[in-house]
Amino acid sequence: MRNLILVITFVFSFFSSHLVSKEVITLWSYYDYPPFVTGMADNKGLSFDFVEMLNLFNPDQDYQYKLEIIPRKRLDSYLKNGRKGAVLWVNPVFFADVKRQKYRWTEQLLQDEQSFISSSKTPFIFEGAESLMQPGFVLGGIRGHLYGGIQGEIDAGKIIRSDVSNVKQNIGMLLKNRVDSFLIPFTTMKFYEKEMKLGRKIYYSPNPLNSYTRHILVNHDAKVYGALSKVVNQLEQDEYWMALLMQYGLNLPLGSSTDY
Repeated sequence: MRNLILVITFVFSFFSSHLVSKEVITLWSYYDYPPFVTGMADNKGLSFDFVEMLNLFNPDQDYQYKLEIIPRKRLDSYLKNGRKGAVLWVNPVFFADVKRQKYRWTEQLLQDEQSFISSSKTPFIFEGAESLMQPGFVLGGIRGHLYGGIQGEIDAGKIIRSDVSNVKQNIGMLLKNRVDSFLIPFTTMKFYEKEMKLGRKIYYSPNPLNSYTRHILVNHDAKVYGALSKVVNQLEQDEYWMALLMQYGLNLPLGSSTDY
């Protein structure tokens, strides 16, 4: 009996020390809307699923990942002060790091774009800023958001823009004919299209405002970067990851060219 107790104690101590020895790495995200967050109270959304996948299906790694949803301004302060961690779903352009010298960047997680959405009854095709200057045309946007490529025309009053506080409100504005088209990340619109059964009601302009890839920014040591890169580099062959994408309506093709 005493020997059995010693064995159990040894096994428990081994696994406990293994768990305790794992370094906790914070993964930040400032995206608090779908598909990345679909329920903050119950930890639902692609960001939560991705972090869960990192922890559950990579048991041999030395890290335990923790998700933290924070405002962009706070994140910028963290990075400026050199706080260690990593940022999900971002692009070097978003952080003035086109040459990728300030931070380490994994390969792409997703491809995305700023999509122009209109009613299927009156489809709109974006053909440059001039196409948004039609008499009576109203573009839906998000309050406080700057839209590169057309912001100059918006500021000059050449493009009429009507803002709301969140992306879902613009869907209502379109369905009620308050705007002619609105801008929204493709990944977000695909989630709402599936959830709200909008497939026959909306039209995606074949020409987005811009297109880009989403990566993980790593503000940590090379070992953490290597661990995250190892996972990201295998995602295209990961059937569970593909199933997660389909769950959020994101059966996105990889390999097509993007603006950045």
